Amino acid sequence: MDEITLVNFKQKETFVESDKIKEIITRSVAYLNAGFPVHYRGPAGTGKTTLAMHLAHIFSQPTVIIFGSDEVRSTDFVGGQFGYRKRVVIDNYIHSVIKTDETAEQKWVDGRLVTACKDGYIVIYDEFSRSTPETNNILLSVLEEKVLELPINRDGETYIKVHPDFKAIFTSNPEKYAGVYNTQEALLDRMITINLEHWDRDTEVKITVSQTGLGLEDARKVVDIVRNYRKKVNGNISIRAAIMIGKVVNVLNIPILPENEMFIRVCEDILGGRGGADSADMSAVIQSRQQAAPASVEQIVRNVVPRMS
Repeated sequence: MDEITLVNFKQKETFVESDKIKEIITRSVAYLNAGFPVHYRGPAGTGKTTLAMHLAHIFSQPTVIIFGSDEVRSTDFVGGQFGYRKRVVIDNYIHSVIKTDETAEQKWVDGRLVTACKDGYIVIYDEFSRSTPETNNILLSVLEEKVLELPINRDGETYIKVHPDFKAIFTSNPEKYAGVYNTQEALLDRMITINLEHWDRDTEVKITVSQTGLGLEDARKVVDIVRNYRKKVNGNISIRAAIMIGKVVNVLNIPILPENEMFIRVCEDILGGRGGADSADMSAVIQSRQQAAPASVEQIVRNVVPRMS
């Protein structure tokens, strides 16, 4: 079992606080102070993990991060017997004879959830619905009765009471995403879920400026290209695409103009390659509504960005 790492988050200089984000953070702080876990649920690229880390920064408490996956087991939460404590005694009283007395015993290591519940830390459980519901069942008593049951082979107490400063922040993608399990209602009933969508244009422009260093006008052009592609072709395209385009444009030092072939190719590579089963489903919905073939990246760029006069 890996050593537990505690994190104290500092606010990133690039973190953008628009009115919408401030409102979400204000509600989230109130929910946690009232004793309820916060759950950010939304499509990829909507800033769920960033919001969770910013929320942990606000409380200035040590934080434990758990990343959900099929590989997460109950031992990651409560701990278990890992490795051995070894003791070796070497007797070399007679120079030509070496006698070795070796004993070993298993060592118990507390898991991340035990540490957080016992000491009053924050737990960020990122993409928790990628772990199996059976694994996540251990959270039910922690979030409701404020008690964590411990394995019988752990020395000492069989349960611990959750520290009053303990807080939990969850993030997840919608259940339609590949690799995501259906979350049990009993667990969802114990948390307050904030559904996130793609941000408004003003927020996306501010994020793009902050993350890429583009000027305001160039950031607006890039964001409008991404938003138009999201509307007409792929509803799952996130702000990450705008950030990628902006950073690559800076590296190549090219103008954001429809007559610049390199800029067109960059947009095609970044936007056209962000497909998959989920985006295909969304694209089918968009096409059925429009009753027309989807626009190409080049068409969108030429429609959104004015030509150089």
